[in-house]
Amino acid sequence: MRRRSAQYWLWVNSRLPARNHEEILEDGTQVEVQARINQQGMTQVFVCVYRPNGSVWVEEFYDRTSHEPLAQALEWGLDRAREIVAGTACFKAPHKIQATLGPLIQDECALALRRMDMSEEERRSLKARDAWAEYLNAKEAMLALMRSPRVDANVWEAQKRRLREAIDRRASLARLSFGS
Repeated sequence: MRRRSAQYWLWVNSRLPARNHEEILEDGTQVEVQARINQQGMTQVFVCVYRPNGSVWVEEFYDRTSHEPLAQALEWGLDRAREIVAGTACFKAPHKIQATLGPLIQDECALALRRMDMSEEERRSLKARDAWAEYLNAKEAMLALMRSPRVDANVWEAQKRRLREAIDRRASLARLSFGS
């Protein structure tokens, strides 16, 4: 059974028809690619790769060109999934990943003090804790918006982008830790 991440739940929209392709590889790795055309005519692709136990390896979504045929988008998504499985492609997040040690720290002196005299393991641990904290904050903010009776479209998009960036940052750090 697959365990979907927040990335999937941000992407899914049951009102938009989609075409799917699923396969299970010899080692049990599960690949799923979905393609759809959104209300603005943009073709979108969601690429999912799950480990044999159903946990998320990679979930990514992409906006492709306008009016790209779904069959062509599915083919592109399958190629991307093959790259992920083969390990020939580095992680390419569709959004900019936070690169600082802590997304909430703006003071350069505080950042310099945190970086000083840290081992690589301590840096990785600190980045992971900061990424987790930012993810929890972004998730709570999004949940609060979802409970609100009215939400401004710009605020919704900004919070959605914040949550995506937090997810991408956690995934990137997990991928770096998993790879080492």
